[in-house]
Amino acid sequence: MSIPVYVATGFLDSGKTTFLNNLLNKNESKEINILVVQFETGEEEIDSINDNFTVMSFRKKTLEQQPGEISKHIDDVIEKNDFDEVWIEWNGVASISQLQSLFLHSSLYKKCSIQKIFHIADACVVENLIGRTGNALVDQISESDFIALRSVGSASEFRRIRRAIREINPGVSVYKINEYDDLYSHLFNRKENPVSLFLLVVAFFVAIYLILKPILDACQLPVNAVINIFLGIILQAFPFLLIGVLLSSAIQIFVPQSLIEQKFPKSIGLGMLASIVGGFCLPVCDCASIPVFRSLVKKGIPLPAAITFMTVSPVINPVVILSTYYAFGGDSSIVIARVCLGIISSVTIGLIFALHPPKDQVLSKGKLDKIMCSCNFYEDTESIETFRRKLYLFLRHSEAEFFNVGKYLIIGTLISSIFQVAGTKLFVSAQSGTNLAVSTAVMMIMAFALSLCSSSDAVIARSFSSQFPMGAIMGFLVFGPMMDIKNVLMLSSGFTKRFIGKLLFTIFAVCFFAVFMFSIMGGI
Repeated sequence: MSIPVYVATGFLDSGKTTFLNNLLNKNESKEINILVVQFETGEEEIDSINDNFTVMSFRKKTLEQQPGEISKHIDDVIEKNDFDEVWIEWNGVASISQLQSLFLHSSLYKKCSIQKIFHIADACVVENLIGRTGNALVDQISESDFIALRSVGSASEFRRIRRAIREINPGVSVYKINEYDDLYSHLFNRKENPVSLFLLVVAFFVAIYLILKPILDACQLPVNAVINIFLGIILQAFPFLLIGVLLSSAIQIFVPQSLIEQKFPKSIGLGMLASIVGGFCLPVCDCASIPVFRSLVKKGIPLPAAITFMTVSPVINPVVILSTYYAFGGDSSIVIARVCLGIISSVTIGLIFALHPPKDQVLSKGKLDKIMCSCNFYEDTESIETFRRKLYLFLRHSEAEFFNVGKYLIIGTLISSIFQVAGTKLFVSAQSGTNLAVSTAVMMIMAFALSLCSSSDAVIARSFSSQFPMGAIMGFLVFGPMMDIKNVLMLSSGFTKRFIGKLLFTIFAVCFFAVFMFSIMGGI
C-alpha cells in the first residue's frame, strides 16, 4: 500500500513551517509516524513535543544539481522505516514540476502517492508576487488542489485575489484561514475524482430524463431527436478534435520557437501560401483547426497566416473534398467552386488582418499569457532536452487541451442540435420568395447555427438544394466550416471577446461578398 504524500507550497515566509509545526504538535499526530522533507529552511525550524517524526532537509542547489541523489536518499529512508505519511515543504522559488520529476525518475512513485498539493499565501503580498517572481510561484498555484489565504482584510480584497488566482488555476477552491486548524480541516476534505463526478452528472441527467420522459412525450417535445443529433455530432467531432489537440500539443512541445522563426516565411504572401499548403495536407475539420490555430499564434506565427490556416483548412483538406464530391453525385464543378472560394475568402480575411491588425492582445489571460501555457504547465519547454520529459509534457498538454476545448465543443453541439431540430423550418421559411442576397445570408446563418462538421456538411447542404439557389448553398459550404457556434465557443477558451467578434464579422462579410459576387457573375 502506497504512503500518502501531502505537499505544502508557498513563497518564502508564507507560513509553511509554522503549519507543519502545528500539525506535528496535534494530539492525533502522536499515533502516526511522519516523514517531513524540507526543500526550504527559514528562520523557523521544525519543532514538536512528539518524537514520532523524521526530518530530511535539502538545499535548492542540491535539488537543481543532484535530483537523482535526493530521490535515492528519500527512497532509502522510506525503505528502512515504517512511515504512515510523508509531508513535503516545497521550496518557494522552485517549480512544482521538479517535485514531480523526483517521483517520476525513481521508484518513489511505487511507494508513495501524492494526495494533495496545497498553497499557502499571504494576502498582503500575493498579488504583487504573481507574475513578478518568475514562473515558479505561478506553477505552484496552478498545480494546487486548494489555496489557503492568510491575513485577508476585506471581502472585496478576498474576491479580487481569488479572481487573480483563478486566472491561473480556474475553479480552484480558495479559503480564508485565520488559524492553521482551518487549513487542516480543508486539507482532509475528500476530493472528488473528476471521472466519478462526470459519471455522477451523466447519471443524474439520465435519471431526470427518464423521470420526465412521459411529460416530454405528452408535450410532444422532440427531445429524442435532439439527443440523437447531439450524440451523432459528438461522435463525429471528437476524433477530429483529438487530431487537432495532438497536432496542437506537438507544435507547442516539440517545435522550437527558433525553428519557426528561422523557417516560416517572413513575407505575408509566402506565409499565407504556406498556410494554404498546410491546410490542404492536414486532414482536419473545423473542430481540429481551432486548437492548432491557437498553438500557431502562441508560437509566434504571424496572425494573418495563422488565420488563413484556420479558415482554409476545414474547406480544402482532402476529407472535405471527397465528402463534397460524393454528396453532390460526383459534380466536380461544385467541389472546385468550394475550394476556390474557400481559398479566396481565407486569403482576403488574412489580408484584412494584415492591413488592420488588432490593437489589443488577441490571446486571453493578459499579462500572464507569456508565462502561462494552456495546460497550466509553466516550465520552459525550450530548456527540456530529454525525449521522455518532452513526451510527458506532450501527453499532459494534450489531456488539458482536450478537456479545455472539449467542454466548449459539447456546449456548442448541444445548442446546434436544438437548432437542427427546431430551427431548420424557420430558416427555410425565412427565405421564401426572397432574392439571392437574402437566401445566401439565411444559409450562412443556418450554417453558423447548425454547427456541422466540415467533413459531412456537404450531405446536409445537398438536402437543401431543392429549396435554395446554388449560390446560397455555396455560402453554406464556405462559411460554415470557417465559423459556427461551436467554433466561437472553442475560440473563447483562448482568445479575447473583442478579437473573436472582429474575426466573426470579417469572416461573415468576406464569405458573403465572395459567394454573392461569384453567383451574380455566373456561378454554377
